[in-house]
Amino acid sequence: MRMAPAIAALLLASSVHAEPSAWTMSPEGSEIAFTATFENAPARGVFRKFDVSLRIDPDKPAAGRLDVTIAVPTAEMGSDDIDETIRGAEWFDASRFPVAEFHAAEVRRVAPDRYVADGTLTIKGISKPLAVPFDWKPSGNGATITGDVAVDRSTYNIGTGEWRSTKQIGGEVQVRFTVRLRKVP
Repeated sequence: MRMAPAIAALLLASSVHAEPSAWTMSPEGSEIAFTATFENAPARGVFRKFDVSLRIDPDKPAAGRLDVTIAVPTAEMGSDDIDETIRGAEWFDASRFPVAEFHAAEVRRVAPDRYVADGTLTIKGISKPLAVPFDWKPSGNGATITGDVAVDRSTYNIGTGEWRSTKQIGGEVQVRFTVRLRKVP
């Protein structure tokens, strides 16, 4: 009978250290979009290629992890001329910095089904802390995360030279995302 407390302690210890579930992106229905302002009017764009992975136990999010990788050369704003310009050296400099990344090793719950991933955003080789709020909606063997976050483009040298000024193109860029996830078996 002395083994029962030892087995109970072992089971409790293993449940406390259980790994959060791993989730991977389903491209269909997923989007990362951005909205800048041009002469105070919204100017929307999207990144056509990106990848998202998430490790989370929604009830114990502290051990969570969110990783996002964006193929910068896939940025599009609906015009070939504008698309070429934003990929150029004064904006994203996509030939020198083809990948933007966000990595968070801390996730915290701020409300039911509402979380914040505290991590680091790297664009054009510049890394800065960023808190990314998101909503979590599970559905069967899948889930969807949605959210938005404001990014100051000057922090990452997006818009240099004559474009550094925020008079014509605003300094704040709103990034919105909808990512469909499937649980990794």
